[in-house]
Amino acid sequence: MSSRRDITGPDQVIDINEFIKYGLVYTDNLGWIDLGHANPEGALSLWRQMINPHYTEGDFFRVAYRQSMSRKLIRGFGLTKLTTSVSKEYYVKRGLHIDQLMGIAYAIFLNTSYDFESLQNRFPFNMITDSGFSVEDLISNIIGFHSAVHSTNYLEKLKIKESSYAFKIWDFYGPVGGYKNNELKPMLFPDPEDDTVPHEPYKIPLPDFLSRIKPISDKRFVREIFY
Repeated sequence: MSSRRDITGPDQVIDINEFIKYGLVYTDNLGWIDLGHANPEGALSLWRQMINPHYTEGDFFRVAYRQSMSRKLIRGFGLTKLTTSVSKEYYVKRGLHIDQLMGIAYAIFLNTSYDFESLQNRFPFNMITDSGFSVEDLISNIIGFHSAVHSTNYLEKLKIKESSYAFKIWDFYGPVGGYKNNELKPMLFPDPEDDTVPHEPYKIPLPDFLSRIKPISDKRFVREIFY
């Protein structure tokens, strides 16, 4: 759940040698981006299982992937911690081409992301957070996935605006959690000072650098394990 105090700008973000793990930025090409969601560490755990499987069963190997969140809540005279997660396991066929593995990993990643965002968007979690399908979440997630798979820091591809501009967008349109987005399409927010355009958020297609991997859910190659 991002707040106004999380907003930062390019001077604090751009570092092509490592990923910044915290902060909220506004970009010209992708709208709001949560740097924590864009960090590739979570997706990297999935990708490593795809390219170096350890648990094989016949013609398939098994992978597990999990997304989670924790929130500190004030209860009575103390703090309590609420944690929730979505965990999934899959059988993936052995001997596939690297491009097929990318597509399967992407499908697993997206499926888990959608289920996790849906969980946050339901009672009781929606009573304490507006994070479920918050406008920045899915787009930030797929930046992290592509960064993990391609071993490339995608922060340098973001057209990050100065924090003063991001504050202006926030103050005019309101918190990011007030806008929901369950599509893989960035939502842009027009400049409030530009009277030549309507002041309404709108969605655009993903840029090419986030569109090259296509999710593969073919059951000949991947099957979810249900317990």
